[in-house]
Amino acid sequence: MTRSRHRRPTLETALGASAVLCALAACAPAADHRLAQASPRQSTAAPAPFQTPRRTTPERVVVIGDSLSTGFGTSPEEAWPRQLGQALQSGQHPVDIINAAKNGAGYLAAGEGGETFGSQIAATLNASTDIVVFFGSDNDAGQDPAALKAAVADALSTSKTLAPHAARIVIGPLTAFEPVKADVDVIRDQERTVALDAGAEFVDPITEHWIAGPSSPLLGPDHEHPSSQGQRFLKGMIQGILASLKTPPP
Repeated sequence: MTRSRHRRPTLETALGASAVLCALAACAPAADHRLAQASPRQSTAAPAPFQTPRRTTPERVVVIGDSLSTGFGTSPEEAWPRQLGQALQSGQHPVDIINAAKNGAGYLAAGEGGETFGSQIAATLNASTDIVVFFGSDNDAGQDPAALKAAVADALSTSKTLAPHAARIVIGPLTAFEPVKADVDVIRDQERTVALDAGAEFVDPITEHWIAGPSSPLLGPDHEHPSSQGQRFLKGMIQGILASLKTPPP
């Protein structure tokens, strides 16, 4: 189908410190019994149990994306990054969501203000970043696949340089429908190949059937951008993806 003009010009690192501290506490050798015998007057009170310190600085999550993440078609207040940030405010570990997404942006496509995924990365990522979520972008439809693959590789490489300890999640574009389905499949394939080669997490909304069809209630009147219900759906899906990073495999 014809894509919206607004779209063209228009998803933790685990708390390593806590885990390491816990491991150190569990593995610390017991006091040598000979020392206790040599110093009978020394207090033998049991040490206080180890407590994992509560993180005081927010976990920093940066969203790199396009109009799927800006609230286009609804409002910035309804955009899934805003909803996710609000949902995570009261958790045990504070989270700060930085939404760098711009309408019309892509790995190659320049969106509002001339922004690309690369310029969003340069402006927002630093050594304090814990998670980077790349989401989209079908704005790169029609681009040369080799050039697109190189741009995705450059984005992931730059993100690793600027935020070396951050987990990286690459979420492909949402399902598109004729006549641009083939273009979006190409974008998804390039992103998946590069993400897996770079050791990043890849999530495929097309294969996972996030959107059932062009008339899905998750899409707004343009049959392209998320509706209010769609934004809530994306918030739930991406919150689950972030939670899976903290859950060790069975």
